[in-house]
Amino acid sequence: MRNLLAITAVAAAAFTVSASAATINLSSLNVAGTGVQVSDGIQLTHFKGPDFQSGAAWLAQGISTTQSFSTSFGFSLKGDDSGKMADGIALVFQNVGNNVIGKAGGDVGYYDLNDTGASAVGSVIRSWDNNEFGLSIDGKVQGLHKADWNFGALNNVTGTQTVTYNASTHVLSMTGSFTDLAGKHLDVVDSKFIDLSAKFGSTMYLGFTGATGGTDADQRITSFELTSAVPEAETYAMLLAGLGMIGVVARRRKQA
Repeated sequence: MRNLLAITAVAAAAFTVSASAATINLSSLNVAGTGVQVSDGIQLTHFKGPDFQSGAAWLAQGISTTQSFSTSFGFSLKGDDSGKMADGIALVFQNVGNNVIGKAGGDVGYYDLNDTGASAVGSVIRSWDNNEFGLSIDGKVQGLHKADWNFGALNNVTGTQTVTYNASTHVLSMTGSFTDLAGKHLDVVDSKFIDLSAKFGSTMYLGFTGATGGTDADQRITSFELTSAVPEAETYAMLLAGLGMIGVVARRRKQA
């Protein structure tokens, strides 16, 4: 019985480090540039604003780069019926600070944060006539994936993305989807190798950027979840081993 309890404790310990998801209150984020808090989330750029807007919103506290995590967010991109909306948004990891913005226009506020030349990591969505999506690990918006439909020419696109980081394998992965008012649908996926700890140190800031050029757009983050302490492969192995040992002990007790 004592052995069985000990093995059960091992399995329970594995469960205690499992993923713990938290819905982030968007009103708690630090906004910068043209970013403002609105009733349904964070509005990064606006209609009838100046050209070349750059807005951002950041978690006030840094998050660990040495633990695995997953973050999910919802977004909306709205045009003003001019034929194209611009220029896009990004989920961003960086170590510059929690009150920074990047270059406007096609750089979607992601490139060159606070004119420091900082190299961010994140998931970039570009509208206008770029129609691109994908992970960037060098602070730039080049080398993304071309979408197979022109969402930049639409006036209302909503979507979700989930970006997950495995701190053991250093794999950053993304899945998501876009939908327009007519029901047109686009699934997106990407992955990259990046050691966030080596790049940023032990902690980094997490947030969102968005920008316009000469064309307006209402670009918003509508939901945000962060899951930390995602179990690593060795944790799963411990859990499975523990459960297997429980089964062995239970069978032996039954045979006895």
